[in-house]
Amino acid sequence: MRIGIIGLPHAGKSTVFSLLTGQSPPPAKGPAPTVGIAKVLEPRLDRLVNLFRPKKITLVTLEVLDFPSLGRAGKGGDAEGSLLAELRQVDVILHVIRHFEDARVPHEEESLDPVRDLALLDTLLLLADLAVVEKRIDRIADDVRKGQKGEGHQEQPLLERCRGMLMKEHGLRHMALTAAEAKSLRGYALLTLKPLLLLLNIGEERLGSADPVWARLQEKATAPRTGWCRLAAKTEWELSQLPGEEQQEFSRALGLETLESPSVLRHCLDLMDLITFFTVVGEELRAWVIPRGATALEAAATIHTDMARGFIKAEVIALEDLEGAGSMAVARKQGRVRLEGKEYCVRDGDILTVRFSG
Repeated sequence: MRIGIIGLPHAGKSTVFSLLTGQSPPPAKGPAPTVGIAKVLEPRLDRLVNLFRPKKITLVTLEVLDFPSLGRAGKGGDAEGSLLAELRQVDVILHVIRHFEDARVPHEEESLDPVRDLALLDTLLLLADLAVVEKRIDRIADDVRKGQKGEGHQEQPLLERCRGMLMKEHGLRHMALTAAEAKSLRGYALLTLKPLLLLLNIGEERLGSADPVWARLQEKATAPRTGWCRLAAKTEWELSQLPGEEQQEFSRALGLETLESPSVLRHCLDLMDLITFFTVVGEELRAWVIPRGATALEAAATIHTDMARGFIKAEVIALEDLEGAGSMAVARKQGRVRLEGKEYCVRDGDILTVRFSG
């Protein structure tokens, strides 16, 4: 699973990248994204640790790509086109929007206006998708003129709907699509169909205060699979470098009870419609993610293909039931651990033990 971080120049993308991955981005080396690995902190793991006392804890990891800053639509040329092609390969887009003052780093638009900046980058992605859709429509038209009517001819009405939506300056997330239509469009990797998390990168001076810009931007988050969060990235990065006690002291002084950055990755998982389940094997407690609605067989395949191949049953218990029992041994005696077949729909927070042969 891949997260693509985008934004206008000087939006603070690299600081967000550092917060998510725990590493400082290297100096830019040409028009290619910086790649890092982020661990998803899962609050429920603390509760499981108290129950199992594991020696090893394995978190879910995500690949994070910090893309070079994108400018106004039409400014980027071939380099920007190459970046957008690579952006099509990510699973969720994280758009960092600047809302902090810094005289040392002037805004390329010469003023601070998050609503405008959102619109600028939205336009760039809309135009990129429009180019893809129109190119495909033109190719289908050429085939029809040549008397060739393949699968593309069946796609044309759907592509025309997409073009109409994009021409109205609406992202394709606003479209109501059937499962078949969504599958048909998947191969085009359209940017405005991808899950989108909008991150308002605020300055320290805005912590704990009412922010009318935040309210205005939230009003625009009406499309499906679109989320919002607010983060003082520079402040949180500086706090993350402090020892634990100092970090807590300075966080409280700033009005931050907890750092907000770990929730960004969980927002991304939510937008991808992924849920978390847990396994305890030997002395390892591990978190896994699967699509919502996935079966026990699919969860077993996520752990290891051999488990899916030889799947017999899955022992399942919800975290709340396990906590109520106090231990797996007591939970089994109380009949709280269920045996489920391969078609069982795994629920968020389930603890699974897969029985398999081979």
